[in-house]
Amino acid sequence: MRTIKLLATLQQIDLDLDADRRKFAENKEAMAPPEALRKLLAEVKAAEAQVTRWRKERKAREEAVAAQQARIKEEETRLYSGRIKDPREQVALQQHVESLKRHLETLEERALEAMMELEQSQETLATLQQAFEAQKAAWVSQREALEKEQEAIVAHARALKAKRETVAKQLPASDLNRYEALRKKLGGLAVAKLNGRSCGGCGASLPTSVVQQVHAGEMVKCPICGRLLDPS
Repeated sequence: MRTIKLLATLQQIDLDLDADRRKFAENKEAMAPPEALRKLLAEVKAAEAQVTRWRKERKAREEAVAAQQARIKEEETRLYSGRIKDPREQVALQQHVESLKRHLETLEERALEAMMELEQSQETLATLQQAFEAQKAAWVSQREALEKEQEAIVAHARALKAKRETVAKQLPASDLNRYEALRKKLGGLAVAKLNGRSCGGCGASLPTSVVQQVHAGEMVKCPICGRLLDPS
């Protein structure tokens, strides 16, 4: 009777350790950045790239406007300097200046468009960053709580392992090896409680002779699933 009781105690310890391992693994997975947060971060990066692109584009277009204005000023200086005496040359230069001014309008429109695109991209970035920071804060808070829980799980598992060593030392090596082999073979449950006339492992109804042997303190296996039966 003592051996089966020790094995039943060992079984419960191992089940508790299994539960700790599962919970630890679940928490570890939950501590990783969620998909929604990773997706939002990617959107923030893309928005940052857009801001950078339009900032450079605005600068380039504004520089094009400034260059065109300088060119117009230079041509107007020539036109009104009095140095050009030929009327036909004056008309041609006047027409050229007008052409430059029309193109300047196009350049100014493009510069304005770049400025508006930059402002829009900056607003989009700010909105995404705000959403990202809010989700990140929630995730960090959850992760910190899970880290504390992980510490408690580790401490609990350490205590269980110490208890397991104490129990295992009281068992004959042959019985311990038998238990370990059954546990590995039967999905972690080597010892099943006897519930009336039924096996607590597979639920099978057991013969009277088997039930009697279990209550007599004998090491008996369930004839259906092969688990050791604990009378308690």
